[in-house]
Amino acid sequence: MTENIEFKKRRDFGQVINDTFTFMRQNFKPLIKTYFIFCGLFVLASMSTMLMQQYKTVNVINTMGTGASSPGLGLYGIEYFLSIIFSLASYASMTVAILSYLAIYVQKGNQTPTTEEVWGFFKYYFWRVFGSSILLLLMVLVGFIFCLVPGFYLFPFVALMFPIMVIENASLSYAFGRSFKLIKDHFWITFGTLIVVWIIIYACMSMIVLPTTLFGMIGMFSSKGVHMSLTLTLISTVLQSLCQVFTIVPVITITLMYFNLIEEKENVGLMERISNFGTSEKPIDTRPEEY
Repeated sequence: MTENIEFKKRRDFGQVINDTFTFMRQNFKPLIKTYFIFCGLFVLASMSTMLMQQYKTVNVINTMGTGASSPGLGLYGIEYFLSIIFSLASYASMTVAILSYLAIYVQKGNQTPTTEEVWGFFKYYFWRVFGSSILLLLMVLVGFIFCLVPGFYLFPFVALMFPIMVIENASLSYAFGRSFKLIKDHFWITFGTLIVVWIIIYACMSMIVLPTTLFGMIGMFSSKGVHMSLTLTLISTVLQSLCQVFTIVPVITITLMYFNLIEEKENVGLMERISNFGTSEKPIDTRPEEY
């Protein structure tokens, strides 16, 4: 039987990728359960508002060739802004839920946490991460606007801030400085690992969504004039929402990278193993610490 993944250890590029999918395989059922319990409502809300927005968009596009007036800003109604808000909330809830699971898993000595334990962390960190994600998203978007390079540069630092906020019970300002300190001298390995994992995840998501997207595009241009299929568009939207479950994987990766960087800089896991050598196991307090 394969041993449970130990997070507090040094890993190279290949080990991080391999252990990401090994951990996902070992904890597949509890991770999926955690995802749907804590993120299901947000995913449904995001999906519903996106369906309303797509319905409106398809109708506007299909009536453009009939002499109807230009849609203008009317295309961006309340459902458009709600879809953005609920999409951010969906991503924040997923990030907090999975990071809470991982933090408790590590604290319990590589044991599966209960739903009640995850809920204790989730309600404590959700609003902190949700508010921070909005600010960080704006920062990254500004970086991409300025020749793309600043946005790519900030990507690994922003990704590492969320594990720091949950695992170390840190504020956004502390996580910001801590992230730059940890990634210093290890930028390329962190950046490369995250990029590879995201490419794998986007490839998996595209394989699911691509068929309906292709059929929709073929149908759009094969008829006289431009005509979008409402059914295929709505199906693609539903599939895209369901595919958000794949984003669990990058959260596991960045958490493994966090512990890898901690070991590179501070040797926390090694010192714990040395101090615990020859001693009996002690119960671990999984309550968030105050700083």
